[in-house]
Amino acid sequence: MKKLLLLGLVLSLLPVVNLEAKTNKKAAGKNSRSVFELNVAHINDHHSHLEEEKMPLKLDGKTVTVHIGGLPRVGQEIKNFRKNNKNTLVVHAGDAVTGTLYYTLFEGKADAELMNAINFDAYTLGNHEFDDGNKVLGAFLDVLKIPVVSSNVVPDKGSILEGKWKPYIIKNIGGQNVGIIGIDVVKKTKESSSPGEDIKFLDEVETARKYAKELQDKGINKIVLLSHAGYEKNVEIGQKVDGIDLIISGDTHYLLGKEFEQFGLVPEADSYPKKVNSPNGNPVYIAEAWNYSYLLGEMKAKFDKNGVITELTPAPKLLIGDDFFEVKDADGKAVQLDEKEKGKILNSIKNNKNIVAIKNDPALSKLLERYQKEKTELGKRKIGKITEEIPGGSDNRVPSEHNKDGSFATTLVAESVLYKLRNTGTGNVDFVIGNAGNVRITLNPGDFSYDLAYSLLPFTSNTVFITDVTGAEVKQILEDAIDYVLNGGSTGAFPYGAGIRYEATKEGTLGTRVKKIEVFDFKANKWIPIDAKKTYMLAVNSYIAKGKDGYTTLGKITAQKRGNDTHLSDTKMFIDYLKEKKEIGKPKSTNVIFKY
Repeated sequence: MKKLLLLGLVLSLLPVVNLEAKTNKKAAGKNSRSVFELNVAHINDHHSHLEEEKMPLKLDGKTVTVHIGGLPRVGQEIKNFRKNNKNTLVVHAGDAVTGTLYYTLFEGKADAELMNAINFDAYTLGNHEFDDGNKVLGAFLDVLKIPVVSSNVVPDKGSILEGKWKPYIIKNIGGQNVGIIGIDVVKKTKESSSPGEDIKFLDEVETARKYAKELQDKGINKIVLLSHAGYEKNVEIGQKVDGIDLIISGDTHYLLGKEFEQFGLVPEADSYPKKVNSPNGNPVYIAEAWNYSYLLGEMKAKFDKNGVITELTPAPKLLIGDDFFEVKDADGKAVQLDEKEKGKILNSIKNNKNIVAIKNDPALSKLLERYQKEKTELGKRKIGKITEEIPGGSDNRVPSEHNKDGSFATTLVAESVLYKLRNTGTGNVDFVIGNAGNVRITLNPGDFSYDLAYSLLPFTSNTVFITDVTGAEVKQILEDAIDYVLNGGSTGAFPYGAGIRYEATKEGTLGTRVKKIEVFDFKANKWIPIDAKKTYMLAVNSYIAKGKDGYTTLGKITAQKRGNDTHLSDTKMFIDYLKEKKEIGKPKSTNVIFKY
């Protein structure tokens, strides 16, 4: 009798539970068993960094240099990911191009062929895809054979880019339909890249809302937003738009997850992915995978029958090789660790879910090798001409008795950056400050090749950062750098600039050495004293923007989220500058008077 009463009670409750499942997706998600598992792998912002690169990491208690990233290594990890998981989705969140000699020489063709070989399920456009206009982007997309999605970038009828991408795709994965919408960042693309006038850009939030609803109206309840709108904007989208479950982010180059601190890295946020709630209360997860193919984002998402994520297991991985180097010899050169030390490190990372030592995919390595050989040949190609010796490199970093002016080459690079920024409308920059260590050689008279450009400016991960500063902060930035040089820091910190000039002395203490600063008034066409209270727009390289090389005040400014990284390579800016000028000589001055 008790059993019959209990059965009657259960049956009487069933209509209520079913009604809740229909009307409250959030409640159903909490109470329903997961019925679909989706395994997602993603990268973003690889910026033509096709080869592995070197980076110091803290492993097994010591700092060692490792080989990291490269698309052949990404490809091998993705191959393993697909083999070891069911229901996989592998995506790229934009900015595939611009940043290394591979793009400068091949204009995206090398990137496209390797991306095809990896066979991403979807890819969205980034702002840098438009750096060289519609024609170059169109040629890149003609080589690219993977699905391209971008809903808020709309070519006019008759544009050469018409029909090159779709707002979204619907992909059947394990018998379930998954919608994948693409979004690009608007302001930065319009103002800092070169899209044609026949391309319209629509608001990121409103467009995401429009297409999420369109997919829901089609009965799709699992939606991934592949968004190159940047982390903060993607968090906003997650909080303002219903229907989206996962947002795979690009543009901001964020390393997410405090677990990466164990390797000596500094993440931008504590969690990968970040969880927010949409307006209807459902969970939305936002993930970004750093940059330059150093890391593969991975996660396992479990959905209930209503398309709500009930469980998410993250496993983002740094992708490194199995060779480790440490500075040991008297000359300061890095030597490879012996087999015993190497074995200890490999054992320490063996069961760490956030790093993997992995070989490069052989087929992708062979494909890249073809471009590497071409790059070697094309690297000899002439860009322009240097008309006279332009001192630079380690011997000329700081003004001294043998060269009272210091690094003319650093000033020249600053001038090229200022010229390109002011002539492309990027940020309306007032002046540029650069550290001498960023510029590695003296320029000799004669033809100047691509190889020489990357010898002059070899740090391909260095991009141009623009921030607002007061005149008082500018003085402190210069004081910091000079103090760092004079008190045992690297001489490479010594500051030069364009659109700014200063006088300083070796004697004194921090805050007292810089005696005079002037900035160039482009409207009046003359130098004027800097105004301590006025706000200016300053461009620097991304290395010192982080406070490196003793640029402490600058690091504090950017830590306040003031300014933006253009992700434009200073190397490419210099190349484009020389192409336009055809030949260049020594600047009239280094803009520095330093009493040593």
